[in-house]
Amino acid sequence: MNKVLLLNFNGTIVDTKDLAINIYNKIADKQGYKTVSKDQVAEFRSLSIRERCKLLDVPIYKMPLVGISIKRQYQKYIPDLGPIPSIKEVLNNLKQKGYKLAFTTSNKQSETSQFLINNSLDIFTYEHYSFNPFTKSRDIASFLKKNNLLKENVIYIGDELRDIEAAKKNGLFCIAVSWGYDSKELLQKGNADYVVDQPEDIIEILSRA
Repeated sequence: MNKVLLLNFNGTIVDTKDLAINIYNKIADKQGYKTVSKDQVAEFRSLSIRERCKLLDVPIYKMPLVGISIKRQYQKYIPDLGPIPSIKEVLNNLKQKGYKLAFTTSNKQSETSQFLINNSLDIFTYEHYSFNPFTKSRDIASFLKKNNLLKENVIYIGDELRDIEAAKKNGLFCIAVSWGYDSKELLQKGNADYVVDQPEDIIEILSRA
């Protein structure tokens, strides 16, 4: 069968980084955590989740709840966001080459679907929705099982270290992208098969894979 490209949605297809930080800062003001300034964003992209929690005085056990709260609050903005520059053209190119496109996300299905329609990106064969943004490995395993896909036929593309670790745990060939939530330096710790800096690099890698 044709290979399936499974993309993490937020950070890889659409840039929600600034939106997530703004909403986190509102939560932090209410809960008494430290906020993230614009000058700190680059530093934070190179830190692990545990290191970020320590710097912000957020108890690590509360991070899943904070993450879910952030996701819940920014759903209404998703339809009006734009895709990562040139990712639309790259995905259309890969679909024309015969790849099947898929994504996994903890966004709401209605808002995600509207984003895809608004940006003429409703080109995906598979969609996988989950509630918790911290269940990456389980989500990938569920996606494979639900769609009866073999791991050797799926290539994962994600922007966070935990994406890469989850993909590797499930035995997937993995491409990490440096334009999302985590820095290139942090992503390289996940032992991805490739780390790329721009969407066009994905086409070049797949042409050699």
